[in-house]
Amino acid sequence: MQEPVSKLFEMDLTREEQNEIRDMHVADILQMRRIKLYAIQRGENTYNFYFANNAWDARELHHQIYGEWKKHIISAYNQMIDRALYFPDTKETKTFRELKRETVVFPRWVCEMEGS
Repeated sequence: MQEPVSKLFEMDLTREEQNEIRDMHVADILQMRRIKLYAIQRGENTYNFYFANNAWDARELHHQIYGEWKKHIISAYNQMIDRALYFPDTKETKTFRELKRETVVFPRWVCEMEGS
């Protein structure tokens, strides 16, 4: 007999088990999400977004474009992948997910955004 999905939210995990699950998620062992979305802060409220296999590739592309090495790279996939962006030149709105589907070569600079 199958248990309801809600049972997952009732599980008590030790700190070690929580860390192990987090590490597996970050490592993407099953390669469910090969291309990720990364953000690198440039100014006080300015962020550049990149599609890349890993944070190092995003950091390296950022250096190629802007000539600066940043230590802090934000994994922004979960927070931003379905966020819509408006492109005034084409008068289109697309999400990061749609842009990722259209992208053939990685890593790729996606956009620069101001945030709070």
